[in-house]
Amino acid sequence: MRYPTTNGNLGRMATGAALGFVAGLAIPHARKAVMQGPSLMAGDWVDALKAEHRLVEKTFQMLLATSKDEPMKRQMLLTKIAYALTKHAIEEENVIYPALMENGREDQARHLVEDHGDVKTFIYELRRMPTEDPRWIDTAREFFTDLQEHVREEEEDIFPTFREALPEDENARLTRMMNWEGFKVA
Repeated sequence: MRYPTTNGNLGRMATGAALGFVAGLAIPHARKAVMQGPSLMAGDWVDALKAEHRLVEKTFQMLLATSKDEPMKRQMLLTKIAYALTKHAIEEENVIYPALMENGREDQARHLVEDHGDVKTFIYELRRMPTEDPRWIDTAREFFTDLQEHVREEEEDIFPTFREALPEDENARLTRMMNWEGFKVA
């Protein structure tokens, strides 16, 4: 039995549905690749984390330049910061900090994890506070100051000496693992 079609519409609909299905599968992975791209292009794990730090710092500077009359802009920028820091924390907490612990640097790893807890608390506080509240921008400044100290410790004290202590193949493995963690949550 043949089913009537109107000018091949059934075939076009099936093709459109198939293309839509393929696009639905591909688009999230393309978005993930774009989000993780700067880290992948940066080189090793230390350079990738530094690139992510710079991105967050630039977004923070834009946030701190806002006025209380820009509540939506403040919320949007805070959301970008929270997203970037969450992805970044997962990379560090699932790969780098365990590697620190595995290599006898438990105190450093615990300290950095504690800092990440403070970051999450600041984000929570800012989300609960009205953006027009004068304390909002002061809290954001305090958050940024604390975050800059955390970044300084990682970039100047902890990560360079750790990278130097590891063999090249282990640094390459950490880079791959960290990028995979970032890709999964991007």
